[in-house]
Amino acid sequence: MLAPLKDRDILERDLADPQSDLSLPAPSGQRQLDRMVAEVAALRHALRESRRVQRKSATSATRRIVSQINEINRLKAQNQNLQQKLADYQSGQAIIELGRRLVELSESNHLLSQSVQRVWFLEKTLQAAHSEFASLAAERDALLQQVQARS
Repeated sequence: MLAPLKDRDILERDLADPQSDLSLPAPSGQRQLDRMVAEVAALRHALRESRRVQRKSATSATRRIVSQINEINRLKAQNQNLQQKLADYQSGQAIIELGRRLVELSESNHLLSQSVQRVWFLEKTLQAAHSEFASLAAERDALLQQVQARS
């Protein structure tokens, strides 16, 4: 992302040639000096731009690295959790726990069944008592009418 050089002589020199003069050419006037100043300014601008791009790239890469590290840590924790579950299954601990839970639920189910039978029996008894009450009330009303009719 460097700006193009106006004086290509600097780039076209053979740096491997020991006879080459690495110093800048002597300025032969104000025009050449202005060109060199402009070239230095362009190089400075290109260097600043290059540094800005590198900082942006480094920041982006750092964010990606942190994100990947977090993902790795999450996956490690998940893997450890699954390893523990697998060890539990292999040791039979999970089956023992399921059996214990089955016994608890079976006992609860048995108690619930007994309660349902008791409720059904009480409901039938209540219906019978209600029928008996209605029959006694009808008999009482009939007797009351007979007593009133005689008097």
